[in-house]
Amino acid sequence: GVDTKMIISLSTLTIEEVASSLGLKTRIQYFILPEEPFGALVRKVSIRNLIKTPQTLEVLDGMPIVIPSGLSNQALKETSQTVSAWARVYGLAEKTAFYRTAASIADSTEVETAETGNFFFSFRSTEEGNELLMPLVEPELIFAEDTSLDQPLGFLRQELSTFAGFQITANRFPCAMGAVQKELAPDEELTICSVFGFLPQIHLLPAVRDRVLAPGYLEKRQAKAAALHDYYADHCLTVCNDPRFTYYTRQTYLDNFLRGGFSLNLGGTGKKTPYYVFSRKHGDLERDYNYFKLAPTFYSHGNGNFRDVLQNRRCDNFFNAHLKVTNIKTFACLLQPDGFNPLVIKGTTYLLTNQAAKELALRQVAAADRARLEQLLSKPFSPGAIATLITAEGIKLSTPLPDFLGLLIEKAHTWTEADFGEGYWIDHWTYLLDLIQTYLALYPEALTQLLSTDQTYTFYDSGVKILPRSKKYVLTGDGPRQTAALSVDPAKTEMIEARADFPHAVRAEKGHGEIYRTNLLGILFTLVLNKLSSLDPHGVGLEMEAGKPGWYDAMNGLPGLFGSATPETMELLRLVRFLDQALTQLATGAASAGGQFALAVPTEIYDFYQGLAQLLTAEVPAADLPDRQSCLRTNQPAPEAALKYWAAASTLREQYRETVFFGFAGTEQKIAGTDLHAFFRKAAVKLETAVAAANNRENGLFDTYYTNLPVEYRLTGELSPDGLPYLEATAFSHHPLPLFLEGQVRALKILDNREAAQRLHENIARSPLYDQTLEMYRVNADLSSEPFTIGRARAFSPGWLENGSIWLHMEYKYLLALLQSGLIDEFYGAAQSTLIPYLNPEVYGRSILENSSFILSSVNQDQDNHGRGYIARLSGSTAEFLSIWAFLSFGAQPFRWEETKLCFAPQPFLRSDFFTVEPQEVKFQFSPTHSETLNIPANTYAYRFLGASLVVYHNPKRGDTFGPCRVNIQGFRLRTAEGKVIELEGSIVPSPLAEEIRAGMIPRIDVFFA
Repeated sequence: GVDTKMIISLSTLTIEEVASSLGLKTRIQYFILPEEPFGALVRKVSIRNLIKTPQTLEVLDGMPIVIPSGLSNQALKETSQTVSAWARVYGLAEKTAFYRTAASIADSTEVETAETGNFFFSFRSTEEGNELLMPLVEPELIFAEDTSLDQPLGFLRQELSTFAGFQITANRFPCAMGAVQKELAPDEELTICSVFGFLPQIHLLPAVRDRVLAPGYLEKRQAKAAALHDYYADHCLTVCNDPRFTYYTRQTYLDNFLRGGFSLNLGGTGKKTPYYVFSRKHGDLERDYNYFKLAPTFYSHGNGNFRDVLQNRRCDNFFNAHLKVTNIKTFACLLQPDGFNPLVIKGTTYLLTNQAAKELALRQVAAADRARLEQLLSKPFSPGAIATLITAEGIKLSTPLPDFLGLLIEKAHTWTEADFGEGYWIDHWTYLLDLIQTYLALYPEALTQLLSTDQTYTFYDSGVKILPRSKKYVLTGDGPRQTAALSVDPAKTEMIEARADFPHAVRAEKGHGEIYRTNLLGILFTLVLNKLSSLDPHGVGLEMEAGKPGWYDAMNGLPGLFGSATPETMELLRLVRFLDQALTQLATGAASAGGQFALAVPTEIYDFYQGLAQLLTAEVPAADLPDRQSCLRTNQPAPEAALKYWAAASTLREQYRETVFFGFAGTEQKIAGTDLHAFFRKAAVKLETAVAAANNRENGLFDTYYTNLPVEYRLTGELSPDGLPYLEATAFSHHPLPLFLEGQVRALKILDNREAAQRLHENIARSPLYDQTLEMYRVNADLSSEPFTIGRARAFSPGWLENGSIWLHMEYKYLLALLQSGLIDEFYGAAQSTLIPYLNPEVYGRSILENSSFILSSVNQDQDNHGRGYIARLSGSTAEFLSIWAFLSFGAQPFRWEETKLCFAPQPFLRSDFFTVEPQEVKFQFSPTHSETLNIPANTYAYRFLGASLVVYHNPKRGDTFGPCRVNIQGFRLRTAEGKVIELEGSIVPSPLAEEIRAGMIPRIDVFFA
């Protein structure tokens, strides 16, 4: 028989197979080569003789096919027979294989030479050293007539000695194999190592080969790869009584930053400048239409989607004390004057115009190399490009490379590269407030600086225009539809492309003047105006006015059906409430300085605000609430007041957008703080009325999505580019779709009290959103009564993909919302059947340390697989879990501002069984080069905080840290970097020690509960 097992660690994939009938044990390991100027994957195969007599083996190991560099995915899929003629293998005389095309394959008058290539070499380990093996690259030698490459018929028919000699290296897709003949004594082991990678030029390959062949090289690199993975994962080090939770937390953190990015701190012992690496789109099996690019450089990052990266970075401040407002500024400056944002985030570009800073940096460079580097620094650059140049050309520095890069970017101007992508979703902005609240949880005193003082925020400039209703409402054969909501303006696009620096920053003088700069409040206020004017004709949901839906991508048909959504209404209410509360603090600060708070905005935004303020003043939104709720349930046209607001607000928005499309004029008007306060109060009342109207009194749950089809309209006489007549709608029907979990999740974030949240939670448990069999939460209820035109979700079978499945991201959002609503016991009750580490692996069908895209729910016809996780992927579920982890570990507000002083006041929500029962020894990778063993006592819970401090909670009574019978903090013991121990009594750490904790200067914090 054969016994096979797979072992997955953070850095290594291991497959072990014991073939008792053959008397052999095979062990295969895969790991990457870290910290090299090339990318490579190592395959290490060890075969041990388990019987008491010698065995002679002929071993062939490697890859049955290699795609040469230079072939596109499209060419490979559609014209593979033709493009195989370009395939070449070079370097066999050096016992290496370099795979590339003979030349460029494009059918063009310009034929380019090919230089980049994939490479392979292998060797066996012997007592005398590493013996390089001759690559076998001709598949027909090995597989003969089996073109499926499944059975090595040629290998089975011949001795290995017959394989030596001539090989065909052109006009066919090659393989990459190493061959060994060896007699194994009892318990002797044969080891073959293969290295697969990419190089820009073939002349670099011999040096790479020789370096890898050096004794001990691979062993050191494998250990380095493990240390690096542990270092990254240990930023979220957690020690509790359940190893499943401990290891799941580390894996989830690693998965989270692969998509959202990991923030390095570049620079020496002084100021650290954050720089993100790894961030990239989830190019996984589920989203197989996604692709991502990672530059083949040091410090590389890839492309990602706005909301994905924004969500995945939500908790980053909890893991890096140096980040501060970095992410808030990144994403706020990607918001446009029209309230939308580009989809594709591509990374950060720097421009060093500070001559003194440039000279300081260049003084760290050898004199002979300065001119080459100075030329590169005269243009926009990335740290990866600088690092690659320095490494490739052997430029000598007098300071470590990370410190040198820190010098460059500390004083450089920076902007985020982004692309319009595929459209404008209505939910992307809703995650920015989460980021702001994370920052304020650490910097509660910085609200004024964050919202008002910092005047370096800019708007993102785009050449894509959102068309007015008159240019997107059309009459089709199926009735009125909203189509082609966007257009690319050639003149605007040309203007942006002509700019050398900060091309996508909105300018004054209608795009020809200086960059317009404002504060974060100005950005958020503009966002509020756009969204408040986008309520649907019933005044309940936010319109899908720009061709895309919200979080629920599978409702892709709703924008065409004049769709709207309540989650964004609820998030707008949350933002308005936040800004209204913040105004009180801003006004108090201004008054203490002898002045009055006011917000300066462009005149165009001021006029937009004035128009909306008049509309809000003119109506009493709660008065027609019964009529509005009746219309929602009976598919009747909207009440007159709601329709009147929609028409007027939409016109204001369209006029404003037309005015600012090329940029602002440059003049400003001030809005007094008292006027802003009054505006936000009226906006809150209108939005609260909208949320109340969305609540279904029959089941106590909230509508999430609507269609708003025109029932009264007139044709304007104009035709669209597709030949469809434009129409003007004057009345709409309003149809709520079945229940979705998202609406309930967002509602939990705005409910006024714990009792209301409790009722909603209980109502959900009685609804089709709750899977009674799995004790999990479905993403939506039955859609079978809806037309297929609502989106692809309707086409999926119930329980599969985005239709009635347990969609992990939204289910985790629900768990987090329970915590944030104060439903701690309810969270723990739900967590036992919903958190992945607590699931039964035999039912889940995969490692309980990794997430899935979705879990097959019990409404699916495949009963044998109910509860199984499908499609491991990088997703937003990791961000939700890290928020859950943070809330459980130190609460929503670990730092507080009390009597004008900062204090550290963690408030964990840990159940008693989280605390260790026995002492534990834990390896902690403190840095990429240094690890230490931590002795964690019994009755404790430990975690790493701000990427700097080990926090250990001591709970000898083993009580819950929440609830009426909770244990409370009685004191602290701090250990400084110098080894000094500071004992404190009470439930807080006061200033100035609190500032030292926040700055990452206290490596150990013991907290004592009783």
